[in-house]
Amino acid sequence: MEALAKRFTHLIYRNNSELDNIQLKKIEYGLICILEEISKTILYFGIFGFFSSIKYFIVAMLFFGSLRMIAGGYHSNGYWSCFFTTLGIFAVSIYIGRNIHLTNLIQGIMGTIALGLFILFAPVDHPNKPILSDVRRKKIKILSILFLFIAIAITFFMPEKYSITARVVIFIEAISLPFGKMTGRSS
Repeated sequence: MEALAKRFTHLIYRNNSELDNIQLKKIEYGLICILEEISKTILYFGIFGFFSSIKYFIVAMLFFGSLRMIAGGYHSNGYWSCFFTTLGIFAVSIYIGRNIHLTNLIQGIMGTIALGLFILFAPVDHPNKPILSDVRRKKIKILSILFLFIAIAITFFMPEKYSITARVVIFIEAISLPFGKMTGRSS
């Protein structure tokens, strides 16, 4: 991914030589992130497609990704560590959604714990871009909690198996928040 990002960055520089070294490094880093996420997503689609679980995967990815984008969470070191951690998160949530009936009590407890973890720990800083402003941190916390409520509300309008998949992945995202804070490897 890095070699491809370097090539793209070099092409960008050739077309816009006014960019300085710092701007080029930012472009290269952004391209690496985008290319890595695209490649992981393609691999996930292949894996979950093989197991006829594409719809479940899309539900898990949308709920996990949308909450994680705002609230943050645990961040693995390296491409493959991240790939397998996320694969495990998706696989567990999909397996439970497809095969295990969770009672309303258990789902309620999971939702309550998730809310508590969001209140206590969200947002978790990205290791490369810490939140420096207390005002901004408070706004992101409120936005994180609001998105959590919206995500949980949406699950009430979904078929049960997809709803359980979504609720499990929401719970796992909530659990990742304190791990991100404790390890200092947040996302």
